[in-house]
Formats: sequence, C-alpha cells, structure tokens
Amino acid sequence: MGEPTRVAVVGPFSGPRASWGRLLTDAMTSRLDSGISWEPHDDRGDAGTAAKVGDAIVADGGFTAVVGHFNSMGAARVVDRYRAAGLPLLLPLATAPGLLTEPGALRWCAHDTGQVEALVQAARRLGHRAPHIADDGSTYGRRLADRFRDLLPCSGPGGPLDAVIVCGTHAGAAATARRLRAEGFGGRFLFTDDCAVHDFPDLLGAGAGEAHVVRLRGGARRHVEAAFDCLVDALTANPGSRGDELLTALRKHAGIGFDARGDAVDAGAPSAWEVVPLTKMSSHTPPPARGRVPGADVIVVGDGVVGCAIAAELAASGRSVALASLGPDAPAATAQSGGLVRAYEPQPVLRSLAIRSHQLLWGADPELAASCGFRRTGSLVLLGPDDLPEAERGLTQLRAAGIVADLLPAEEVSSRWPDLAVEDIVAALWEPDGGYASPQATAAAFRTRALRSGATSLPYGPVHALLPHRRGAGVVMDGATLTAGCVVVAAGTGSAALLGDRLRFRPGTSAPRTRHIRYAFFDRGDRELPAVNDLTTGVWGRPQVDGEAAGGHLTGRPVEEWDVSPTGGDALAEEQIAYIREGAAHRWPWLAHAPVMGGRFGTDLYHPDGPFIGLLPGEPRTVVAACWSGSGFKTAPGAAAEAAAAVNHLLEARR
Repeated sequence: MGEPTRVAVVGPFSGPRASWGRLLTDAMTSRLDSGISWEPHDDRGDAGTAAKVGDAIVADGGFTAVVGHFNSMGAARVVDRYRAAGLPLLLPLATAPGLLTEPGALRWCAHDTGQVEALVQAARRLGHRAPHIADDGSTYGRRLADRFRDLLPCSGPGGPLDAVIVCGTHAGAAATARRLRAEGFGGRFLFTDDCAVHDFPDLLGAGAGEAHVVRLRGGARRHVEAAFDCLVDALTANPGSRGDELLTALRKHAGIGFDARGDAVDAGAPSAWEVVPLTKMSSHTPPPARGRVPGADVIVVGDGVVGCAIAAELAASGRSVALASLGPDAPAATAQSGGLVRAYEPQPVLRSLAIRSHQLLWGADPELAASCGFRRTGSLVLLGPDDLPEAERGLTQLRAAGIVADLLPAEEVSSRWPDLAVEDIVAALWEPDGGYASPQATAAAFRTRALRSGATSLPYGPVHALLPHRRGAGVVMDGATLTAGCVVVAAGTGSAALLGDRLRFRPGTSAPRTRHIRYAFFDRGDRELPAVNDLTTGVWGRPQVDGEAAGGHLTGRPVEEWDVSPTGGDALAEEQIAYIREGAAHRWPWLAHAPVMGGRFGTDLYHPDGPFIGLLPGEPRTVVAACWSGSGFKTAPGAAAEAAAAVNHLLEARR
C-alpha cells in the first residue's frame, strides 16, 4: 500500500499556551482516516523552540507539508527554510503583519492590522472614545499594544478611565486584568485575540464584568479546520503532488482567496474579525464533528461571482449557507469575463442592478473593491441617436443615486481621448468612477467573505439534479443528496440543465440559449484610455493596467455563435483575432497594427428578456439568478441583494 503521506503539525501542545494546541489536536484526531500521517511537533508557542522544530522538520526530508506554526514570531523564523525545502506551509492562526513576503505558504487568518481596527471600532460603539492600553509585559503583548497606540494617539493618562484594552497572551492578559481590578479599576475590559480561547473566562475569574474579546470571524477553530480540510482535499485529489504543485492544488481547494504572497484576500480588513462578549467564550463548547455537510437554510449552486456574492449576502444576514461548486476547473463565465464596471446600462432592469451594485460595492466599499482588483479608469458608453433618450433618463437616475456622471458631446470625447475615433456617435455617457476589476479576485473576495461569515464550502463535484423534499429542496451530488430549506441556482450556463423548462420567464417564451463571448488583448503602447462600451457597433474594451497582459487593451466584439457547449479557454485562433481586430479598429484605429498579446473565450447564458432573479414556481423551492449574458459581473452585488431577499421571503413563508 506504500508509505502514508507525512504532514508535520507544529503548535503549542504543552506549556502556557496549550489551549491553542488543542485546536490542532482536535483537527488531527478527527482526520485519522484521511490516509495522512499527522505528526505533532511541540514548540510550546516559543519562537526559539519553533526555529529548532523547523530545522528538524526540514532535516527529516520526509514530510509533504507543514501545518502551523501558531506563534507568529516562530513562523517568521522558519518560513524561508520551509520554502527553500519545497515544503508548503499552512498557517491557520499566525496573525503578525508582513509575515509572508514570497510564495510558499498560505495563511488562512487575517493579520493584526484588522484586529486593532476592529477592536477600536467596537470600543467606540460601546461608548469608549479613547480606551487605555495595557499589556502583559510579553514581547507579543508589547508589540500589539504599540499598534493600538499608533491608532489611538490620544489614549493614555487623562480622561475618564472607563475602558482598558488588554494586549497579551491569554494567561498574561488574565493576570493583568486581575491586577487592574485589585487596583480599583471598575470599567470595561476589551481583550485581544489570544484571549479567545474557551478556558480564558476561568483564568480571568469573577472580575470579568462586561468584558469583550476580539477573535477571527467565526472563531479560531473554523480557520484551523479549514486549513486541515484544504490539505486533505488537495492530497486526496492529487496524492502525489509536492512542492509548488501541491501549493497550486491547495489554492484551488482552499475556498478562500489568497494574494500572490499567500495572504488571505481580506488579511488587513477589520471585517475579518469580530468582537464578542466574553460570555460567548464558553469553556464547555465541544469541537465540531468531522464533516462539512450540515443541514442548511439554503444551498447555493454555483461559485462564480454571482453565486459567491449571494452566499456572502445570505451568510452575513445569519442564514446557514452551503456553497456548491462544480470544481476549480469547470467552465465558468467568471473565469472569462472582461470585468467592466459602470453604473449605466441601457436596459432599465440592468441599470437598476448596476446602480445598486455601485451603492453596495464599487462606489461604497473601498476595502472590498480593492480586494476585487478594482481599477478606476473611467467608463464611456458611446451613444447613437436612438440611444440618447434612454441615456438621458439613465443619467438622471445615476445622479439621483449620487453617482458622478455626465453626457459628453462627441467633440469633447475626441478632444479628451484622441486615440478613440468617435465621428459617428452623437454623445457618450461618462462615469469617472467606472473602470474594471478582476472577476476571479471578486469571486474569491465574496467567497472568502461568505466563509468568514459561516458559510460551508461543499466538496467539489457536479450537481446532478434538484429534487422536492419536505425540508424544501434536495440537491443531488456525487454520493449524497443534501437537503436545505431552499436552493439558489446561480450556475451560469449550467443553470439551464438543472432547471429545464422551469427556466422560462413566462409560459410560451423561448428558453435561454448559450452564446460564445470572445476578446483579445492588444498592446496599447503608452495610450491612456478609459473603459468603453460602444452601443452603436457592440464592441467593447478597456485598458489592462497590471497583471496578465499589463500594458494591453482588452478588446471584444460580439460573435453570432449560439447554442454552443459551455466551454472556455485562454487561446484564440488567428482568424478569431483578425475578426476582433477588424471590427474594433473602426473605434480604435491604432488596433489595426497593434501587436496581439493573447485572448480568451467563454460562454454566456442569454435570454432576450434579460436576467432572471427571483423565485421559480413549482418544486423544489428554488431561487434563480441567471441569464445575464455579459452584465452579471458588474451587477453581482445588486443581484445578490435581490436574490437574498427572495430567499429570506421564501424561508419566512415556510415558518
């Protein structure tokens, strides 16, 4: 049968921080049947010991990966050694900022920058404008206290002593708080994340009062379990993978999104943390049972940008959500979307969703927009005479929603962007805050937000059918039928196969059809250009500021290729590139001779009536979000809010 795969698990299994090591012990114990040999290494939460442990693991030469270290200072001393040895490092709980500088490790948790901001915001919500800062004297506690003092320069002596933020290890913080009580402090304690362990209330004793503690959103155990699950899934799917190949597989199976260094996409965000009353930190909470298919309020089928946005919206509202994915290599429109972002759409229904999306994300949440790779290049919609009346109505709506926009005459467009040929248009609707974002990064950001809020990621695999069930809906996957109060289908081109004749807008209307989309990247030189959607010819384009094809211009032209298989890819034939070039050079004349830098193609699900968002008649109980044909990306936040409202209405009606 061969030797088992060996994985080193490093953490404080003894000593003053052993409470944290129990999370690792529970995770190993519940996965003894995984085919992996989990080998614990005790570093006692000490940086020097961690360095020695890391050296021993590398010298052994037989390990496939490392889970841990818990201690950030210890992790900092060994991360380069593991990288050099080709050992992927999975960090569930090491929260020091700047820990990862090169690929080689993946960190599930956010870092302390967000912790500090989250705890300060919570203190202010509780009425404490300038809480005092105390530490337990440890190196860890002093460093964390300095971060709070940087953010709260006015805290310290002077002013009412009504709240103290205590920084340090859970044992040290408890001792510090007991001392402050003995010295007469009667206000509120707020504790940092090392205190978010179940035995902390017992250490603190009777003097806790109305104390609060900051913790990783969902709790530390969820992050540990997620890292172990990811490693099991990656090695089950690719048993022989090692080194960089395993690291790539881990990214695919992680659920959450990571940046190029390996930090979670929300690593610096306060929203990745939560501040809870200490009474929630029960010392008797049992570890969760192994298995990630709990009974859910709703199962969301599809983890493209729309499905992930819906899952995030529902999970944030307190619903129990399970997210079903066809797998990282399944065809998906999100992978091939051009990612254009604007609030104006000529169709009123789409325009309403785009405006709502601007209010929810693109124009309102800089933190999330940045994690989505949003680039503010400005957006132009080019208008012919027949397009002008609707554009004027749309302009009024945009301005009423607080969106900066204007109608520019063709002459002004030509003057401001001389590399754009606009002699045959009458005007353009200009949004300076438009641009583009990365569809893949946006889906990852929403997926991460959903999982942080408690959503469950189901094992990859096809969804074969939807069935009526007394709970509301049954979802048939390989080897199991999962049940929930209802199901949301946001599976793009796969929605039609799951829903059949139910996916018709009205009796007697035509069924949705698949249609190819295609675009190429051309070298734009040093030209400064906005994102453009040309209503007169159908072509569209935008600059590519950075990343893949940096310095290029994404350029698309509609193709009349209908009822096609839902495929996608990253290569175009020469005649396909020539077709795009020929049609787009009318608008961007320099494209006629610009070098090509690559291209993509994908498939949309199209219906002439536009997107379908809402409750379907019949059984099982189903909410659908499909049939955008090219506009789903920019409108995903608004669509998610609308679909979530339909789910909540449906679930409340069943009560």
